[in-house]
Amino acid sequence: MRETAEDLRNWRRLYKAALFETDTSKLPGRIEEARKALVVRSRELFKSSPDYDGETEAIENALYALQALENCLRSNTRDRRHAARAG
Repeated sequence: MRETAEDLRNWRRLYKAALFETDTSKLPGRIEEARKALVVRSRELFKSSPDYDGETEAIENALYALQALENCLRSNTRDRRHAARAG
């Protein structure tokens, strides 16, 4: 999926899509799309006024959550590979 400028500005939608994706084969792409949108929005905020009503904090929290989700996905994938070799 190619992101439009509007998609990148709409980071919340992409973030939620990553959080609630149930197809693990699609999850890495969803995480990457959301992360890209978060970085773009963060840069926009940095260039603009420092008065952004906590959006920067929300972006930081979302980035941490995506990192945790990605770590869980990696761990789950490693566990499945290990179980397949052991079984």
